[in-house]
Amino acid sequence: MKKTEQRYFHVIVWTAESGGDPRFLLGDLSETQLKKQFVNPYRTGGKIIAQQAILSATDLKGVKIFETPVVKDEALKAVQDRSLVRIEEFRRQRDWTSMASAGYGWDDVDITHVGKDVTTHYIDGKPGSPSLLDQITQSSLLPVAGAGIIVLALLVWLMA
Repeated sequence: MKKTEQRYFHVIVWTAESGGDPRFLLGDLSETQLKKQFVNPYRTGGKIIAQQAILSATDLKGVKIFETPVVKDEALKAVQDRSLVRIEEFRRQRDWTSMASAGYGWDDVDITHVGKDVTTHYIDGKPGSPSLLDQITQSSLLPVAGAGIIVLALLVWLMA
């Protein structure tokens, strides 16, 4: 029996209050939790409950969803370790005793350096706007277009 690979999802957002800085909103979510806690409220323009805040989806200026095979803390620890190795190599090559940057992995938003961006798999529009598939299936033109395709197919079949 094939073991299913565990996946963890993390949501980074930009709001008017955060200026241009990204904000870690939700992390270590299963796909079901991601859809329930973020994707569904985002699509309906509802309230998103996160850590110490309740945000309106319509207040979001930007969103990125990242997927990792391990929990956030493990993923960030790997980034920290790689970052420290690079800093030490840089110091040795340049014979510098100090560096201005502490590297990556110490802030939750650094998950962007390790995770796979899967945003477009879950959201494809502005907050409060239905997905393209929802727009098509809920369109009042769908029955008209379907009838037109059926008539066209019937005409092609009769002419053949």
